[in-house]
Amino acid sequence: MARQRAGFWLVWAVAMGATSAASAAPLSGTFTSSMGTLQIAESADSTVTGTITDPKNPCGLPKGTVVLSGARLDDSVAGTLKTCKFAGAGCSGLIEGETILLVTKGGAQLSGTAHFEAGTCKTPLGQSITLKKPALAKAALPPKPKVTDLQRAETLAREAQPLLQSGNAEEARKKCQEAVKIDPGFSQGYTCVGVSFYLRERYEEALEQYKKALEADPGNRDVYYNIGCVHVIQGRTAEALDYLRLALLNGYVDVQTLANDSDLKSLNGNAAFEKLKAGELD
Repeated sequence: MARQRAGFWLVWAVAMGATSAASAAPLSGTFTSSMGTLQIAESADSTVTGTITDPKNPCGLPKGTVVLSGARLDDSVAGTLKTCKFAGAGCSGLIEGETILLVTKGGAQLSGTAHFEAGTCKTPLGQSITLKKPALAKAALPPKPKVTDLQRAETLAREAQPLLQSGNAEEARKKCQEAVKIDPGFSQGYTCVGVSFYLRERYEEALEQYKKALEADPGNRDVYYNIGCVHVIQGRTAEALDYLRLALLNGYVDVQTLANDSDLKSLNGNAAFEKLKAGELD
């Protein structure tokens, strides 16, 4: 089941969706992040690590500290991130949380989310995370669309919503493709295009659009669940479980949705999925 949400929209669902072009972009080099400058390295066995290279980082961690540990699964890295707690009584020391980062822009960018049990403490990392190679981070941004153009893009996306709900995928797609043409940074517009492909069981194209949505905004919540569902349909169980787990941990979806979603039926009986359905996230 595909989902879509935006600040001005209600959460809604559309009924059901295969193959995906694997993203084999090499992943290594220096990346900028909210944790400071990291050296990302991918080993032959697909293990990925991110190491602090500059001691002048928000947490004051020494050079060589490993803050990202994970494994490469095709187009993403799933694992853990370490950060520090600050601001507030008793808020000190390091905290570790689960993360999933989508590999985009030919391996030059990682976009995703993490889950930290930080309580009332603040950390340098929010749920939305982006790591970029310096050349990409310094690249000139395209001109921001005018306010009137942004409003037009949002209007088109709103107009597409009832079309998707009624199954008119082609007309909805036209509106949302026009919306992202007007505003290439409109994450919900890419989600809308993705859902329109999904409704027509064009799953590879749907996944491509969902990835663009995360590139534009790693905080686009429903996309994590949508990507998980497409991976299930494509038979990519490991990737699917990573995305579904993060969607649950961060409250993007509830366990009842997992239990009732027809897209996920093939996971029934899978030990990890049964734990997720039971709300066992530890």
